[in-house]
Amino acid sequence: MNITLTDQVVLVTGAGRGIGETIAKMSALAGAKVVLAARSADQLERVAAEIEQAGGVALSVPTDVTDPDAQKALVRASTDAFGRLDVLVNNAGTNYVANLVMSKDARVRDLYDVNVFPVVGLSRLAVRAMIRQKSGRIINVSSVSAKVGAAYYSAYASSKAAILGLTKSVALEVAKVGITVNAICPWFVETDLVRDAMGKRAKLFGKDAQTYLEEIIEQSPQERLITGEEVAGLALFLMSPHARGITGQSLNVCGGVSMGG
Repeated sequence: MNITLTDQVVLVTGAGRGIGETIAKMSALAGAKVVLAARSADQLERVAAEIEQAGGVALSVPTDVTDPDAQKALVRASTDAFGRLDVLVNNAGTNYVANLVMSKDARVRDLYDVNVFPVVGLSRLAVRAMIRQKSGRIINVSSVSAKVGAAYYSAYASSKAAILGLTKSVALEVAKVGITVNAICPWFVETDLVRDAMGKRAKLFGKDAQTYLEEIIEQSPQERLITGEEVAGLALFLMSPHARGITGQSLNVCGGVSMGG
């Protein structure tokens, strides 16, 4: 199946590294004009330069997605530059490794400020733009932990579960106006964020980080981490006309860790 996104405008948050970077690069290779958002201007400029060197089109917009005014400026920058917004990928996220008893309210609120509220705010703004076009795609990067839970990840897993409820509800609201809303639920992906989290979890158990990571990998039926390209491949499919009939879904990329939905 050949996925072509020629002339589509794709906005990706958390695009400076990891899953977001990969989604942005693969979208550009498919012909999309890509808007890159993250806090780190240096990371964004690197990704934008690499996209342009490969013949793509990229706009770098350093953004703190927790700031509602910055959210508005980001969407405005996208539509001002390219005249439309076809796809929003809500990928920006953070982690907090702690069991419930030891967790701190301030840290949990900070995590929700990054993982949940920007998805609400940016989706609202994107829907307004997409309704005028009578078309659009919103793709929310959640986590398989939202479905199966994860010890020492209670705040993270619950924030990702909130995204699933939002995905289904917004999908119902916009189904008749040509907009689809879906979530992707990866298992542990080979990223710096995951390795950092594994290191923190290893310390909780007094283990070496690499040894602990190997123990985690053994929990997968495929005995491996997920790659960013696998997540991005599903994202591109959801962006495409082939996925027109898919909305309100939460699709796993987990190597068989969760087989119950």
